Amino acid sequence: MDRSELRGWIEDALTRHDRDARERAEAASQVTVEEILDAVWGRLPLDVRRQTTRAQVQASLTMITLRRGIAIAHEQAHSEPDPPGIKS
Repeated sequence: MDRSELRGWIEDALTRHDRDARERAEAASQVTVEEILDAVWGRLPLDVRRQTTRAQVQASLTMITLRRGIAIAHEQAHSEPDPPGIKS
């Protein structure tokens, strides 16, 4: 299985995990990395789990998280107004 296909499956599983956590009103700050990995792993189809390892899933989760963090930081940097006295 190629990385982009695996990341697609992982992003889908992570989205479902996030939705379920919100529905249970769980605080995101209280969830450990191991719990997220277990949740995502458990939501992957069996044939996907047979073609990959937990280490590969964890590596992909790390990359997805980094990309999301960078995108959020980029959005925040462009949405914040300039400090007083500074014009763009």
